[in-house]
Amino acid sequence: MKRRARAAHWVCLLAGLVGAASLGGCGSDAVGADPSLQGGILVTFAVGSERFRVWIVNPATIDDVFDLQTGASLANIPNAAIRTGAGDGAHNAPWSWHLDAQDVEMADATIEVCDGSPSYVEEHLQDYLQIGRYCPWGARLVAVDDRR
Repeated sequence: MKRRARAAHWVCLLAGLVGAASLGGCGSDAVGADPSLQGGILVTFAVGSERFRVWIVNPATIDDVFDLQTGASLANIPNAAIRTGAGDGAHNAPWSWHLDAQDVEMADATIEVCDGSPSYVEEHLQDYLQIGRYCPWGARLVAVDDRR
């Protein structure tokens, strides 16, 4: 059984790495969803066929995400300071960057300079670190894992 779980882990990891669409078994408790993350929400966004995760602990932004999920808001763009590493609990693996959990805000419009796909950010990480923010215009809310 452990071998099967490990194989599923790698399938999900590779799906995220190449930006493939969601595969069965690659939900919010798969790669990048360390169960030790507590006190916030783990949100999965899609940009095109790629996905990335954002750990959010800011109460106002948590409310904004739930408003987006229920259709009470159109602010679909996560906008936050970008940091190196996959984040707490490696929640944004396989990407080598994450968004600051306290700084995230939801916007309905942002400046173009911080837009891009997750793979583009990965390829140009030093540029995004200089810009200081990531704000993908085409972001779509995929899943919310409430860990409060």
